[in-house]
Amino acid sequence: MKINVGFLVAYDYDLLKISIPLIYENATKIVLALDKNYQTWSGNYFKVGDSFFEWIEQIDINKKIIIYKDVFYLPENTAIQNDTRERNLLAKEMGEGFCIQLDADEFVLDFKEMVTFLNKHEKKLSGTKKYQVCAYLNDVYKETENGFLFVKEVSPFYMGTNQPNFVRARKNKNQQKWYIPFAVIHLTWGRSAEELKFKLENWGHNIDFDTKKYFDFWNSINEINYKDHKCFHPLNSKSWKELHFIEGKNIIDIIKTNNITELIPNTKRKLKNLAQTFKHLI
Repeated sequence: MKINVGFLVAYDYDLLKISIPLIYENATKIVLALDKNYQTWSGNYFKVGDSFFEWIEQIDINKKIIIYKDVFYLPENTAIQNDTRERNLLAKEMGEGFCIQLDADEFVLDFKEMVTFLNKHEKKLSGTKKYQVCAYLNDVYKETENGFLFVKEVSPFYMGTNQPNFVRARKNKNQQKWYIPFAVIHLTWGRSAEELKFKLENWGHNIDFDTKKYFDFWNSINEINYKDHKCFHPLNSKSWKELHFIEGKNIIDIIKTNNITELIPNTKRKLKNLAQTFKHLI
């Protein structure tokens, strides 16, 4: 079974130097979607250095990587509408096969094992029934002087589908969710203050909460006071219940020595899959 991976390329493109090598060997095809005018979903401009394209040529020894340029910013759309539209266009460009879409700041752990797992279920995923495959994100909240503050929980997210039909970001319409036991480190907020501020102003949820107020809150968190804050997700008050500190020189060290998959609630995951089976039988 073809396992194709699509990435969105924007202002944080340099993170692809971490995320692409993690999946390169075991992906069938890798498609990088880049706005031809170098605009974000909100219409702001960004730059991509020539050295990035030179790096792609150097690492792409098996000629798997395709750079797909198109117009992904439409001024009449909201940021989330442009997000959804780009993902549908990217899915078409990715072509036949199982469709995984990732952001540059999403680092898949054990991708080789994930591909093996998906191929074991090729019959299921190659049929006419639509499946939305969900892995688990572990969010990095902040990089500190001595390591990283991680959210002390994982959360399921829409990672892939056998029949792309995106209706809001990576969410597909009328598809049975299938939760699989694999984790992804999401760098999300673990950036410099300048980078995070730009992200908050340009991502798909930029009108869903007070980004300036939240940025100021994030800026105040450190290795000393992080335990004082509970339930601080900007969009879901029930998520991000607490933080924990992981020591490390950089995120690559943490990827190599991670134990994040231990956070996946496997009993709950299996019950969720059972509930999805009954729901779609009915």
